[in-house]
Amino acid sequence: MRRRHNKKIDSDVDMTPMLDIVFILLIFFIVTAVFVQERVISMEPPPASDEPPPPDAAPVILIQINDRNMVFVNQTLTDVRRVGLAIQRHLADNPKSSVLIVPEEEADHGTVVSALEAARTSGAAAMVQRQKK
Repeated sequence: MRRRHNKKIDSDVDMTPMLDIVFILLIFFIVTAVFVQERVISMEPPPASDEPPPPDAAPVILIQINDRNMVFVNQTLTDVRRVGLAIQRHLADNPKSSVLIVPEEEADHGTVVSALEAARTSGAAAMVQRQKK
């Protein structure tokens, strides 16, 4: 005679040790993580003075960026990739000139930073001033 065995195999897996290991690894990675601080470009202009500029002061190279990201160097429309060349051309005439960048509020930050980097790589002192409405 054959005997039938109706044994059910209990196949439960205990998840507690695995969860313990996951939480320990999570804590380890959080504790050992190195958080990188982002570099920030200072965009605060110096305080305004009421004194007029001296008569022998070099003229300022004015870069204006409108809301459609069109760049004007001394009121001449210039491609953003050629701002550095335009600044160098003006610096050839007046080597002591500084650059003033005046973007509108709707201008892309990438365009403003590109103009600022072009001014700094051309060797001019540059400052960004928000346009007041």
